[in-house]
Amino acid sequence: MTLKQQLTPLLAQLITSERIEHYRRRLLERFRHLKGEPHQATFYFRVDDPYSVLMAQVLPGFARHFGLTIKPRVMLYLDERMYPATDMLVQLAPRDALPLARLHRLDFPEHWQLPQPGLALSATRCLLKHEQDEHFWALAQALSGALWRHDHDGLRALLRAHGEVPHDQALATLRGRRDRFLRDGHYLTGTIHYQGEWYWSVERLDHLASRLNDLGLGSHDWPMAYGSAKTAKPGSATHALANQPLDLFFSFRSPYSYLALSRTYALADDYGLTLRIRPVLPMVMRGLSVPRAKRLYILKDAAREARLHNIPFGKVCDPLGPGVERCMAIWPFAEQEGRLREWLLSASTGIWSQGVNPATDRGLRRLVEHAGLDWSRARLSLDNDSWRGLAEANRAAMQKAGGWGVPGFVIGDTMVWGQDRFAVIEQSLRDKHESER
Repeated sequence: MTLKQQLTPLLAQLITSERIEHYRRRLLERFRHLKGEPHQATFYFRVDDPYSVLMAQVLPGFARHFGLTIKPRVMLYLDERMYPATDMLVQLAPRDALPLARLHRLDFPEHWQLPQPGLALSATRCLLKHEQDEHFWALAQALSGALWRHDHDGLRALLRAHGEVPHDQALATLRGRRDRFLRDGHYLTGTIHYQGEWYWSVERLDHLASRLNDLGLGSHDWPMAYGSAKTAKPGSATHALANQPLDLFFSFRSPYSYLALSRTYALADDYGLTLRIRPVLPMVMRGLSVPRAKRLYILKDAAREARLHNIPFGKVCDPLGPGVERCMAIWPFAEQEGRLREWLLSASTGIWSQGVNPATDRGLRRLVEHAGLDWSRARLSLDNDSWRGLAEANRAAMQKAGGWGVPGFVIGDTMVWGQDRFAVIEQSLRDKHESER
């Protein structure tokens, strides 16, 4: 094992350390206090982004509750390097936003239509003109609602009433902001930035609210159950969904897959679901890029989500390459032995919380034996490439369902993406059951 491989888990531990995070927060708060600055955050809004649309409805009340000043920053053009499957994201995002809107009682068109690029630019030019105005939030909601409903008459009326900044000025501003956004360390709109940390979408406002509470702002009686999408709440009649099929597309290199794994098994146990775990190769090993800024945000975000769910995390050994391939090679053997669950949990926990390197025989043996598998028999699987065809079939099935990244869940014809959508998964299972009755 190289020195870099030995040091990487320790570096990851430092990056994800809760103690260091608290120290840095206290330091930033002290600087803010010494400068006499208000509690202030920046919100990156994009009118054709469903997650921005939902956040824009929540943030005014959030800001009032916590005494927080939130400055909107209007965006439109994003760096495509950060989005490995832009066309698929464009379709998946509104399908994802709709159940979130229902869950949080927010407004998103039931019969949405993708905004037309030219009209999205016009709406953005209008918002740029009113970025500093008090009525920005109401205007953002009105414009985005008209865009997503294809209410062209309503949109034109809003543009006539409120005006737009000149076309060339808008393009220069938007392109500059796109480049600055990446330099500042993020890539997703619908995101709020406060004192060095990023909070994407409604499902991360629980972390920001908790942080603000620690500063003595607001109260614990938050105006909204921000984290409610993350947790399933099995009802009393769980037998009604027994044997319903649920597919989980999973990657050994995905921290979010790891965070979802034990909770998915718990959900399946509660409901008696027929759960099928379908491993796929990481995006990088499928020719898709994950830039450094994105990797760093994901690591930090996964750490706080892990703490929320009491899942061990932080001492990470990146299994990219041989580590992933060796874990994938053990997969069919573990399934044949009836210990796939134990293998996936052992390997994921070792990789994401114990710094175990599965690219080495010593590391892989530790994980294999912890899963209750025989190492002398399991190691024979390393020379068998049959898993590659299975992984490719899983990737094709995931893509056909409308997904490209993990963890992805399929319930009938519905694709649910992300480890923070368990309430949506649960509702999708119930909807499917009702439709079959």
